[in-house]
Amino acid sequence: LQLESYIQTSMKPEMVQLRQTAVQNQTATMLEIGSTLLNQSAEQSRKLTDVETQVLNQTSRIEMQLQENSLSTTKLEKQLLLQTNEIQKLQNRNNILEVRVLEMETKHQAELAGARLEKEKLQRLVSRQNGTIEELEKALLAASANTSLLQSQQLQLLESVQNLVHLVSQGRGEPGRAGRQAPMLHPCGAAQPRGGTNPAIGHPATLSPHSAPRLSLLQAFCDMETDRGGWTVIQLRTNGSLSFQRNWREYKQGFGDAAGEYWLGNEAVHLLTSQAPYALRIELRDWEGGQVYAHYGKFQLGSERQLYR
Repeated sequence: LQLESYIQTSMKPEMVQLRQTAVQNQTATMLEIGSTLLNQSAEQSRKLTDVETQVLNQTSRIEMQLQENSLSTTKLEKQLLLQTNEIQKLQNRNNILEVRVLEMETKHQAELAGARLEKEKLQRLVSRQNGTIEELEKALLAASANTSLLQSQQLQLLESVQNLVHLVSQGRGEPGRAGRQAPMLHPCGAAQPRGGTNPAIGHPATLSPHSAPRLSLLQAFCDMETDRGGWTVIQLRTNGSLSFQRNWREYKQGFGDAAGEYWLGNEAVHLLTSQAPYALRIELRDWEGGQVYAHYGKFQLGSERQLYR
């Protein structure tokens, strides 16, 4: 027991020291572990903070993108609504246009049918006019067959006009003689047809030469109805059957016949208008019966030397 007590007594300081050393070592180890844990905790906290910051940044970006997407979606929805409304308007306009096109087609068909009817009427009218023209041509041929006497008289008139020109050219050198032999034509105001009555409009009358034995009778139309009558018709055109594309000689001597279309002749008109004051009346009539006229109070035609001006 004493030995054991001695051993225990001698070992106490060493045990205490060992215990203290062990405690110190454990404390240092624990401190080191605690420091390591603190460092690790700080690093983890820093990493967590970084991760949190990244998450927040990403969250902010996502929120901004969501906002932008929401705005874009709203804008697209508005555009879609506008486009839908525009499409609806276009559809309505298209429906209106289709109705108008249908109406126009119906109207066009009606007008086309009317035009066809009008064409048929015109064709029938042309056929009737052709028949009338044929009848008129036959009547003209019959009238032409009856104008041989008038044509013979016209030839005599042309010869007389030539003789008259010759006499006038001779009379320029002998004034006294020319005054005695100047040919005079009785106009319609003084002309009397056979039977002693004034000729009605549309009938030929004879203009008789006075103091000119070598002049033949001159056939012309006399209008005894227009403006108190007494009009000598120097040109008559009614249906275009006679061509007026003539040369100087023909216009000088006259052409046509008093039973149809004719020109009295520049020389004859010159003689008529040189012997007394004359007025000129020009009448025009269209195919529908409309008529206009021009009246000139003084009219005179110059000689051939004056180019019949």
